[in-house]
Amino acid sequence: MSKIPVTVITGFLGAGKTSLLNHLIDIYPEKKFAIIENEFGEENIDSQLVENIQNEDIFELSNGCICCNLNQELFLVLQKLIDSNHSFNHLLIETTGIADPGSILASFISDPIVKKEFELDSVICLVDASVSKVDPEKDDILNKQIAVADLLLVNKTDLVDKKHLLELRNSIQMKNNFAQILNCVHSKPESKKILDRYAYNPSNIFQHILGIEKRESSTTNSHGIQSMLYTSVKPLNQFKIGMWLDAFLQFNQDTIYRVKGILNISDVDNRIVLQSVHTQIQATVGKAWQKEEIRESKIVIIGKDLNQDAIRKNLEELSK
Repeated sequence: MSKIPVTVITGFLGAGKTSLLNHLIDIYPEKKFAIIENEFGEENIDSQLVENIQNEDIFELSNGCICCNLNQELFLVLQKLIDSNHSFNHLLIETTGIADPGSILASFISDPIVKKEFELDSVICLVDASVSKVDPEKDDILNKQIAVADLLLVNKTDLVDKKHLLELRNSIQMKNNFAQILNCVHSKPESKKILDRYAYNPSNIFQHILGIEKRESSTTNSHGIQSMLYTSVKPLNQFKIGMWLDAFLQFNQDTIYRVKGILNISDVDNRIVLQSVHTQIQATVGKAWQKEEIRESKIVIIGKDLNQDAIRKNLEELSK
């Protein structure tokens, strides 16, 4: 039985998350969506709620999708969806606009029961191009949303001039140099490849990190958010890297937002694919190293005010 892919949609209040949900429903008619909304806003994803499935929290929409409100623990909501006997093949989660989505992502990375049924597809973050200035509190929240995203949609581009848009895109890229950035109007990007990106799939992570090397390996500081790429041909000691990563994430849980990588572990024939969101770590076995290829570890770290020299020094000490 194949797992259900999960796409998490984030972005600050008013960025266009609900409009994107409607757009995805329109352009993917072959999919049977289940939709979890972290909060029900003024604009419902569909004004015609035609059937109450099992309880007051789960509704069937006129287009065959189902929707429920995240008014309790995510695990319980997911269990209700599974137990509802309603057929669906893709889960969309719209997070609240004023929170870091990291806790939701962590459940799909670390919870073995959740991982049995679901797998993360990608994280989409919408950024409102029409908002030229933000207060410090909002800026910090939005930075976190941007930092964990795999796809960044700059929305409402019709409301700004080219100079503002270019400056905004440059600012966003400095906060997350490893995500694709697309412009859109009314939450409708020109690209049709919004879902089924499988950014958390081991083989796709490997290809993605290879592509990163063609760009800058680290970014200029932008409101404290930085990203870096560490590479090394020295085999890593499995015990040392595990202990260091756990301590590193626990100690820096408020400032390290995302880690992904391909690890060359001593005496292990396969590459190990690393993913983490905040303190939650997922390591899976990737494809085998070939005799003729260079066994090289590549680790991407995105966070706030990274002490890159110290991180590189620590990682250099983790070899066998």
